[in-house]
Amino acid sequence: MQIRLAIAQWLPQYKLAWLKADLMSGANVWAVLIPTGLAYAGLVGVDPLVGLYCVPAALLGYAIFGGSRLLVVGPDASVAILSGGVIAAVGVGSNNLQLAIILSILVGIVYVGFAFLRLGWVSDLIPDPVLKGFVEGLVWVTILKQVVKLLGLEIDGEAKRFLPKLYEIIQALPQAHIVTAAVGIFSLLSLFLINRFFHRLPSAFIVLLASIVLVGLFGLDHQGVAVVDVTKGGIPEIEGSIGSHLGQIVDMLPGAVAIVVIGFTLSIAAAKRAAEKTGERIDPNQELFAVGVANFGSGGMGGYPIAGTLSKTAVAMESGGRSQLGNVFTGLLGVLTILFLVPFLGMLAYATLAALVIVVMLEVSDLPYFLRLWRVRRQECVIGAFAFAGVLAYGALPGVMIGAFLALVVLADHISRPPTITIGRTQNGDFTSLEDEQGARPIPGMVIWRQYAPLVFLNARRLSNDIRSRVEEQEGISVVLLDGMATSGVDATGTSAFLALRDDLAKDGVTLWVANVRNASWNRIVAALSATDTPIPPYFNSLADAVDEFEKSGPAAVGPGTS
Repeated sequence: MQIRLAIAQWLPQYKLAWLKADLMSGANVWAVLIPTGLAYAGLVGVDPLVGLYCVPAALLGYAIFGGSRLLVVGPDASVAILSGGVIAAVGVGSNNLQLAIILSILVGIVYVGFAFLRLGWVSDLIPDPVLKGFVEGLVWVTILKQVVKLLGLEIDGEAKRFLPKLYEIIQALPQAHIVTAAVGIFSLLSLFLINRFFHRLPSAFIVLLASIVLVGLFGLDHQGVAVVDVTKGGIPEIEGSIGSHLGQIVDMLPGAVAIVVIGFTLSIAAAKRAAEKTGERIDPNQELFAVGVANFGSGGMGGYPIAGTLSKTAVAMESGGRSQLGNVFTGLLGVLTILFLVPFLGMLAYATLAALVIVVMLEVSDLPYFLRLWRVRRQECVIGAFAFAGVLAYGALPGVMIGAFLALVVLADHISRPPTITIGRTQNGDFTSLEDEQGARPIPGMVIWRQYAPLVFLNARRLSNDIRSRVEEQEGISVVLLDGMATSGVDATGTSAFLALRDDLAKDGVTLWVANVRNASWNRIVAALSATDTPIPPYFNSLADAVDEFEKSGPAAVGPGTS
């Protein structure tokens, strides 16, 4: 693929009149991005300060290569949870921060690799019900984990599944740390109230600042309230050579692919939302490369994997942002935060970060979606519910695998039962479905069959069985005409099924004809027939040509061996 320097296109066209709006947008995004970056670090399993390192280089990398003028890349809750699951699975006894850095770089490599393989379609790999179920599961697993920090609970158990964890928390409630719980609940209520009555204000930044002030004024850190450890500041480096981590890199690769699939799905959704305002066209392969570069930037500065984030992109849109210069300004503010504001974070309560994560998760939650889906597509609702339950029962990473499997089930179900119609002719000579048009009549002695799907291994046997049943139901059929207008391709199994269908029909004196087949598919069938030295079925460029030939020759003149 050809990689574009997107900045070379939008920067020369930049108008000075946009600068004020971009600076305001950048400041507003910073006020949201920094607190959530700190909060999501806990989901990854690293210190909150690591969330600061995800911002500057990632935003700059996307600004250089990204195709969206307003998309904001940065810490995302779903990607953070998945990253934490991958690290926990391979990092027993290891340094989580080192693994987070390596994982971010590995995710970047997968993104870039997908871009060069032109796999931009991976954003469509997971159907909405599965994605919604997966995300909903993450929401409630995350909220449950944050309740422990919100209330200052000390839990001795190591339950990882949702219900056992919930039982542990309920048992530990009487031992909640009163001061920590007060800070957490105050932060939670403040976030809700600001979002409800003053939704234009940066609630996360305000509550984070209030937490720092309260802890500093009243010395709450000396009263048992856990605060951010600023002694571990500074941009970390990977300890040892990459080769020393090779075994863990191999173990993390499947998880990195899962992060890319989920993260890119979310990124494209955010980019398309921004494109509704800007009117620009989004190239998925270019976006793969740009988000990959952004992950290199995050990992290079010592951060964890990131993605395009819809909530921060919405902030940029609402703030009147006009270009990626606003996000570059956000990155500059991020650098200033790392250089000058880190000491103040030593008075930030973990309970406040937990409250922030809980509020974000509740905003992401969309339980009514499943009620709406139940009324429309119950089967897909059940599949989404299984994805939801998979995350609750087994955790984020196994939940991704369950979700991916369910996505394949949905796809297989659609392809294995494709829409099919039999075609007739109206009085004015048009060919249309016999089921939809009362004016259409079947061609005596002929069945015209159209399938709206590729002829592949998942539906080949069904196609053969359905056509045989239709021929048996009607008397006097001498020709079955397959209309390939809506059949996008044929695989080896489909070719074999086609040949078997031709032979079975021939035993009953019925000839198989084809029309409107795409060249590649027809060539594959011809090659298979030529390899066995068998006659090639009659082929026509249109239904009209085939029916004219049939009616001209007469049913009696048509035999199974006609070519």
